[in-house]
Order: sequence, then structure tokens, then C-alpha cells
Amino acid sequence: MRRYRMLKGVLLILLLLLITATKVNAHPHVWIDLRIKPVMNEQSALLGLEQAWRFDPFYSLVLIEELEKGGIAAELEERYDQLAWEIVKNLNSVNFFTQGYFLQAASQWGQVTEATLLRRGQRLELRFYLPLAQPLLLKDSSFNYQIYDPTYYIEMLHATEAGLDKTGLTAGCQLELKAPTPSSNLIEQALALDKTETSEDPELGKHFAEQVTLGCLE
Repeated sequence: MRRYRMLKGVLLILLLLLITATKVNAHPHVWIDLRIKPVMNEQSALLGLEQAWRFDPFYSLVLIEELEKGGIAAELEERYDQLAWEIVKNLNSVNFFTQGYFLQAASQWGQVTEATLLRRGQRLELRFYLPLAQPLLLKDSSFNYQIYDPTYYIEMLHATEAGLDKTGLTAGCQLELKAPTPSSNLIEQALALDKTETSEDPELGKHFAEQVTLGCLE
């Protein structure tokens, strides 16, 4: 029971993001480095996205300490696994913050069946595979995606090194990343928000999100 209460508490921290990751009253408060790998078949159809989310050192430290205090050391790996699946369960309601578009229509995601939470040095990394509900043949059109928290409490950007994993692409396919270009007004708006406030714009985070295009040549 004690372990369950601990995991529930850690999950609440993770999902509601109510810890103070900085003393500055400004969004964002949590940072995630992304590593994304598109998965394709031999027909150049996109099957889904392998994702790795590496949390910032301060935020990771809070979660690591709570996990280590949650029970005996022999069951630490079990607590990591349990928390990973609780996170997946809750992220499902927000489409894993992943917005995909194909032929100008929003893409539908399937069920996540692979997920793990790992410690990498002083940082935690959540890994999961997000499948598409139906494969997309990219010979007809390119596929675009953005990964972001709409409130912009979390900043989610592809890692500078190896943030775009191209090893799953078939011949003739390529990835292109477009950096966000928020206006000075949007930046000022984000800087004016503290950790208890939300923007009047329900999609504030979209303006700070990178856009990735996956296209394939005939």
C-alpha cells in the first residue's frame, strides 16, 4: 500500500507538473529532449513513431528520489516499470502530446503496447512506440508532426544531437525539421505566466513547437 501511494504521488507530480523547476515566473517550467524515430515498412508506408523523452536534470532528480524512497532496492526496477505504464495510460488521453497530419487531416494513433522508463546518468528517459491506427503511404503526400504541451508548461524539443533518428527510413525518404518562430508578443505572454497560470490561448505551446516533415520521392 505504501508503494502504491508513493507511485500515485510521483505520477501526480509528473502529470500535473506542479513542481517548481525554476524560480523564474515564466513558462516553460519543465524541459524534455526528444528523440524520434519514424518506423516504416518496405512499401514506404509509415507505421508509427518510436519516441524517447529525456526529462531535464532537476525534474529527473525529483522523480528519482521519490522512486528510490518508495520501497526496497530489489523492487526499484518494478517501480520504474509500473510508473512508465501509469504515465502511458494518462498520456493516452492527450494523444501523447503528438499531433500528426497527413493529406491535411489529423492522424489517428493506435494503442501503445511498448513502454519503459530508464535512468540515464542523472536524467530519466521515457521510451515508447506510438503506432498509427492505419499505415500511411507517403508516396501520396508527406507526413507532418509536432510534439508539444498545449499549455507550454513543458518545452519539448528534439535533442540537438540525434533528435531525429533516420535509421528507420526507407530509400528516397527524408526528414526535415522546421524551428518554431514565435512572435515577440507570444514570447512575452509566455514569460508573464507563472507555474499556477495558464494562457488564454489554449494552444500556446503549438507556437513554440518544432514541425517535422517526412516525405518520400517516387
